[in-house]
Parts: sequence; C-alpha cells; structure tokens
Amino acid sequence: MSTRHMPLLALALTLMVAGSAQADTPLGRLFFTPAERSAMDRHEIPAAQTPPPQVNGIVRRNDGRATVWVNGEARQDVPASGQQARVIDPRGVPVWRKVGDPLDDDAPPAMHIKRHR
Repeated sequence: MSTRHMPLLALALTLMVAGSAQADTPLGRLFFTPAERSAMDRHEIPAAQTPPPQVNGIVRRNDGRATVWVNGEARQDVPASGQQARVIDPRGVPVWRKVGDPLDDDAPPAMHIKRHR
C-alpha cells in the first residue's frame, strides 16, 4: 500500500472504532422523570404510560365461551357478559366496560353495530 493512502486508512479505522464505541452506549434515560427511571430499574411500566383498557369487541361462540378484544388484542381469559367485559384499569381495579366506550369522558362513544336475526 502506498504512503499516500495511509492517512485515509487511519481516518477510516478511527471512524470505525468511534462508531462502534457509540453503538454500544445506549441513548440513556435523559427525558424521563426520576419516578419513571426508578420504575425502569424495577422493570415496571409506569401507570401514566399504561393505556386505559378499551373493549374493542366481543364474540361469543355457540358453546358460551367468548373472545374479547381489549386494546386490539384478542383475549379468552376476560370475563364477558352481554356487551360488557371485566377489565383491569391502570390502578389495578377491575371494572366493567362496554364495547366501544371512550377512553376519556370527553370523547364521543364508538359506533355500535348489532346483528339482528
């Protein structure tokens, strides 16, 4: 290799080493509150970041078992009765929620579609 390419090679190696050192360092927790950082240390999700449960739909089979969609996830372990399901709110309290109930009191309710025979 010629001597005129040596500075370019040294620069490339320096940039590779610096890039790999930065890649190993995580971004950090700078933009979180002290309470959120301590919850991260305990591997918990802070209550402020836990979305309130919303019942998106209920499908009841002929055998009586039901599949309940909570926050877009199909669940079979959630008790359901009619158009309501019992879910756990962010405070840990079980509550009965209707299908399509808004997450906050100011939002309009979702459209309900009922099937009639």
